[in-house]
Amino acid sequence: MDFENWWLLAFPSFFLLGWLAAKIDVKQLINESKNIPSTYIEGLNFLLNEERDKAIDVLVKLSVNEPDSVELQFAVGSLFRSNGEIQRALAVHQGLLDRPDLTNAQRNRAVLAVGEDFFKSGMYDRAEDFLKRVGTGKYKAVALRLLIDLYVNQNEWHRAVDVANQLQLASGQSYASEVAHFMVEISSQHHCDGDDAKAIDWLRKSLNVDPQAPRPRIALGQVLKSQGRYLEAIHELTQLELESSSFIGLVSDALIECHDKLGTKNQCLDKFKKLIDLSSSHDLLVKTFEMSMELEGQVTACDLARKFLKTTTDVGWAIPILESIKNDIAEASTADVDLLIEMAKQYRQEEAYICDSCGFLAHAHYWRCPACRQWDTYTLTSSAKGVPA
Repeated sequence: MDFENWWLLAFPSFFLLGWLAAKIDVKQLINESKNIPSTYIEGLNFLLNEERDKAIDVLVKLSVNEPDSVELQFAVGSLFRSNGEIQRALAVHQGLLDRPDLTNAQRNRAVLAVGEDFFKSGMYDRAEDFLKRVGTGKYKAVALRLLIDLYVNQNEWHRAVDVANQLQLASGQSYASEVAHFMVEISSQHHCDGDDAKAIDWLRKSLNVDPQAPRPRIALGQVLKSQGRYLEAIHELTQLELESSSFIGLVSDALIECHDKLGTKNQCLDKFKKLIDLSSSHDLLVKTFEMSMELEGQVTACDLARKFLKTTTDVGWAIPILESIKNDIAEASTADVDLLIEMAKQYRQEEAYICDSCGFLAHAHYWRCPACRQWDTYTLTSSAKGVPA
């Protein structure tokens, strides 16, 4: 019999071996499932059905019967915390710390759990103490992350910077964006205290950490403007068109003020018209349209408006033209009326900003969401209004 025919005879053998292996695995699973307490399965079913309170009751009873089960104790403590029962979570996790038989990893995990319990309860001093006690290992990065959040909540920006640098070393991940924000906050404190030299120094440090970050660039331009250093301010703010063009609209007022002080407002208008092709944000459209009305007149501004209508469905920027003709509609040209009708057809009301993380809506831009407290989550939409907060 040739080689190919032998393979045909071998196929049934392979199927038989696979069937035997499957039978053995199923038998093993059945035997193992008999050793799992029925209350444990019951608790898992409650969790799967999102009946958290019932799951906690069942697992607490099970943990009493299985006091040596460390993992079960951690599970019960975590359930208490997630259910808002912080004191009960603390009791479980502190009970774990009293056990002499924990491994180093388990003890670090218990210390971290107690620190997180105190953090959730708002007892930051106690939380800080325990989080700092977490030793090396896989729980260290989690503890450092919580410490950063703790310091941010208390506006302790210097400490937040130090711990973020430690976290970068421990995790191998970059936290440059957050560190840049922390440094801007430090700069803001110095600016409020009247020390602009230190404020500028910290903003420079922030840009060294994250050169593409828009916030330190914007803050630096604002500080320079407040000092009357208008050319330097313009230089810093216009860097955004290369790094983060969508943020140009947020600094349009500052740029207009600087150019106005220097007597170069027409240059500013020309720059804005070019920037429209890069970023048709609401703020930039509004300021460009208003400047065109002021410097070039209504006819040119209307022509500009028609160009805008081809690139965006947001027409809120055209409110100034309504203001200009509402008191004397009889003097409005047919072209102006047609333009208004066209805008009315396209108009739609939109919220200015929406958090990409939690969906929180706001009418001003925030670098950190007021709801979920995440950084850089606000998208600049075409109808964006307001100034950075």
